[in-house]
Parts: sequence; structure tokens; C-alpha cells
Amino acid sequence: MNLEKILVEILSDLTDTMTNLVESVQTIAHLKASGVVGHNNLVEMFPTFKDDVAENGIDLRIGELYIINKKESNTNGWVGCVDDEKLPPSYAEVSKEGKDHYVLEPKNFYFAKIDRPIHIPKGYIQQYYLRSTFSRCGLILTDAIGDSDFNGTLMLGIYNSGPVPVHMGFNERIIQAVTIPTDGSETSYSGSYQNDKIYDEKGNLGK
Repeated sequence: MNLEKILVEILSDLTDTMTNLVESVQTIAHLKASGVVGHNNLVEMFPTFKDDVAENGIDLRIGELYIINKKESNTNGWVGCVDDEKLPPSYAEVSKEGKDHYVLEPKNFYFAKIDRPIHIPKGYIQQYYLRSTFSRCGLILTDAIGDSDFNGTLMLGIYNSGPVPVHMGFNERIIQAVTIPTDGSETSYSGSYQNDKIYDEKGNLGK
């Protein structure tokens, strides 16, 4: 390998490093500009979560865990969303009986239902992030945003991308909710997830 090729590779590595650094700085600047809501204000805005408020977010606890029921299929024969018609697959609750914690098996997709309802005030939204402990175990949280004036029980997707089972305590803190003011919007969320309308009386997903 000649000197010129070595210098080209070093320059390429430096360029990638600088790009990553710039992106990190931009992300931090965006968070600062957006005015992420801090501890004291979070306690006032979300009194039912006051004991789980961290410095810049709310630690959300799992209430129930669900998995796609492979033995049952949707009566329409397909799942997804077409022309705003939602047809989720059938889900089964992961039983707690005879156990002291959940076990998320490798290469399986789950839904974590948070342990209590939440109301996001008008003029704010929430972004959700998996707690770093579970990220290091190979779990991945599906992207989600809580809309302004949402009122209901969150149910977020989690995938175990790793090669080993991941153990998760009942009522464990699993997700951090970051609350951000919107840009002058006072629009209220009015979708099908409002007030848990998409769940039936047993907590299962429905149309």
C-alpha cells in the first residue's frame, strides 16, 4: 500500500468523523432550540407520573406485554392499513402466571402496553426512546410520536434483534418519553387511538 493511498483512507476516515460530529452538534442544537421540557415542568404537566419523572423525560413502565398470535389470522386475510382502514393482526397477551418477569425471545416482535393512561397537553408532542439498558441487550423500539392532546394508553412495538432472550421485570421502566413544545400548534389529536378506542374491553387491538 503506497503513501498516497494511506493518506486518502485517513482523509476519508476524518471526513466521516467530522460528518458524525456535525450531525451530533445539529441534534443537540435542535433539542435545545425545541425547548425540551425539564423535570419541574414535567411534574406539573404529568402529575400521575411524578414519581417516574427524570431530568429531561418521563420513564414509562410496562403494564402488559403482547405478541402476534401466529395461530390466528385476521378475518380479512391480510394486515396493515389501506385507504385509512386499519387491520392489525391478532395479538395475545404474554401470560404472567407462574412467572416473576417477562422473557422476550430472540427475533420476536412484541407490543408493550404502558401501565397507565397519559394525556399530552395541547401544544406539546412526545418522542419515545428505549432505555439504554434494553438497547444494549438488543431490543429495538419502533419509532413513535405522541401527538398533541393525545389521551390514552400507549402501546409501543419492541423487537428483540439479538441472539439471546431478554428478561424484563413486570412494571419495569422501559421507555423514556421526551416532551417537546410544538411550533404554535394547538391542534388536538383525533385519531382512532384516542381514549383507547382501538382496544376492546380485554385490551386487545381491534379495528
